[in-house]
Amino acid sequence: MLKTASVILLIGLIFGGIYALVMIVSPQTVGGSTYEARSHLKWADIQEPGAADTILVQTRHIGVFAAALTIALLFVLFKAFNKGQSWAWWVFLIVGILVWGYGIILQALEGDTLNLIGHAIGIVLIFFGLLLPAKVFFPKKAA
Repeated sequence: MLKTASVILLIGLIFGGIYALVMIVSPQTVGGSTYEARSHLKWADIQEPGAADTILVQTRHIGVFAAALTIALLFVLFKAFNKGQSWAWWVFLIVGILVWGYGIILQALEGDTLNLIGHAIGIVLIFFGLLLPAKVFFPKKAA
């Protein structure tokens, strides 16, 4: 189960890395979706060029943080999770809840369907990857 879970988590990290790269390379895709969901206006209708630039810069900034987090989690996956170290399981749980869970709540409240789908895919992959090997990380104690 540990190998299967590791593959699922790797797929989740690859997905997160692609999501981060989209935010860096094409920030208007993610930022524009959020803008349109919040303002109910079209991205093309932004009158102030400074406003659009600010959204793009902030989205890229978040993408860089997401890429760095993805790289860090790859190290945790290959150096600790694969070896059954329980702290690595907790890292994935906490980071998964903070990143993907927060995103689901925020995107659902905003009505941002594109980003909501992305966050839902991410959290499903993380939780499947954590639930499958739960017995490896938390074995039943002998009575």
